[in-house]
Amino acid sequence: MDHRNWTENSSRTRVPIDGADIRTRRQWGIRTENAGKMGTFRDFKGIFWEKVRPRPMDRKERIQMARRGKANLEQQMRSAVFGAFREGMDKRSAKMQGADQMEKKIYSYASRNQLLDRIHDFVGTMKDDLRQEGIRKREELRPEHVEKYLEIKATTCSQNTINEYASELKKIGRLIGIDLQVEPVIAIRKKSDSRGAESVMSREDLGKILEYAREHPDSGSSVAIRLEALIGVRVGDLAYGIRIDQGKLRIKSKNGKWCERMITPEIRKILESESCRKLIDGDRIRFPKDGSINKYLLRTERKLGLEEHSFHDIRRRIAQDKYDEFRTSGMSRSDSLRAVSAWLNHGPDRQKMLLESYIADPW
Repeated sequence: MDHRNWTENSSRTRVPIDGADIRTRRQWGIRTENAGKMGTFRDFKGIFWEKVRPRPMDRKERIQMARRGKANLEQQMRSAVFGAFREGMDKRSAKMQGADQMEKKIYSYASRNQLLDRIHDFVGTMKDDLRQEGIRKREELRPEHVEKYLEIKATTCSQNTINEYASELKKIGRLIGIDLQVEPVIAIRKKSDSRGAESVMSREDLGKILEYAREHPDSGSSVAIRLEALIGVRVGDLAYGIRIDQGKLRIKSKNGKWCERMITPEIRKILESESCRKLIDGDRIRFPKDGSINKYLLRTERKLGLEEHSFHDIRRRIAQDKYDEFRTSGMSRSDSLRAVSAWLNHGPDRQKMLLESYIADPW
């Protein structure tokens, strides 16, 4: 039914004009006594109907109709998040109005962006299942979809991460007006998913990932992975703190200290590539966010059929290779550990931590 052709006068009966052809006619009108007047129609019962001129929609109505008719599922879910957020809202005042009122609002940019990231990952992970079930509207989502999403993530994420995802999707459900709460999902952790030296990435897997990154150089994350294999820093340091300074890279670490890496011919080749030049702003290299780099790595591992590792496992690989290099040069075991600790920009006397978290083979 074309409701836009209805009159705004609710006291009048809105019915189809030509009752004999109701299935094909899209004209609507009101009963009239102006028989024979231009613009009137007579049905098979002899009743005259006057066609109603559609009222033009204002901007708000056009936006609402576009969202209802054309917006995909992710856009619909995002609109619920944007609708619940307004800069400068007072959380204390909302708390005084009751817990229900608080649950339907978002009070910080960080919370808003976190929910938007969860929506994007949820829809991307579940797109095939949702398409098969014909889910096109956000109101059609069910707890079963959330549970399946969490079960997929349970093979690669920690229990704390799974619980966080469940809480975020529950919040999104409340913003939409549906219940997406599920029973707890238990994380299934692989050996490589645990923290520690034993989760170091193999040289063979790293070589395959680097080869794929060289063959697909357009992504900023692919440049980050290639550079990481040469400088071995944290993903957060790589994403937010690299500067080019007179033949060396200066990287600000999370502990506030700066570390340096000399620009070798291999590093210079990466810096001079077209894909990397797009990332350079003045003396700074602006890589994608750390979450985007980790997602790129995970997608690449899945495409290549490799065991799934985090970005930090590449750093562990580089640390092990550095240790092997120092030992091969004739340094003692203790001196090699101290040299690796300094190269990783850790503090002094961190040998025990290195053996637990980085060096799997302290020969």
